[in-house]
Amino acid sequence: MVRRFALAIGLLAFAGAPAGAADTDLSQWAMNLPERFTLSGSKVEPTYVAAIDISRDGDVVSILGGAPAWAERSREAVAIDAGGAMRHVVCPNGMTCNSPPTPAGLLSTAALISRSRAGTLHASIKAEPYGHFSVLCVPAEMLGISRPILDPCFEVTTGAAIAQKNRFSNRFDGPSLDPVTLTFATDNATKSPKEPAP
Repeated sequence: MVRRFALAIGLLAFAGAPAGAADTDLSQWAMNLPERFTLSGSKVEPTYVAAIDISRDGDVVSILGGAPAWAERSREAVAIDAGGAMRHVVCPNGMTCNSPPTPAGLLSTAALISRSRAGTLHASIKAEPYGHFSVLCVPAEMLGISRPILDPCFEVTTGAAIAQKNRFSNRFDGPSLDPVTLTFATDNATKSPKEPAP
């Protein structure tokens, strides 16, 4: 009974935004995101499928991935303090992490939390569908990215960066997770919307 209730709540939370939905105030939305989530999904590369795990545990956002699903993957983790300053707590092999990070792509949740805590998220954005999910695509300049081509798109109930939108084509592009493969867990309730069977 509890599992069915959690699944029903999950499906409602991940339903696409209704037509004509109001804009979302980014500052208010980001302040009310859950402190913990984990997600697993797949990112299709030209020659392989990468398994990606992203999580938030309070002040730390981490990503594990970047290789074929069967190979050793790398981890990167960024901590955000109460004022929004960021620092690496796990640095991937081959990367220099001496200066403050500028998270982008699927690690953009760290930048979102940082800007929220610094009080610099001043915009309202309309949610849009990404598969069975609703996402808010935030202009990358607001998150500290210079001359961006891709804007990160955050799943509305967790703030997880699951896709990126190309400014020139207005399509989801670049490092984006296949929405059919995504499985979320928050507060011990697993949410896994799948494409309906044919």
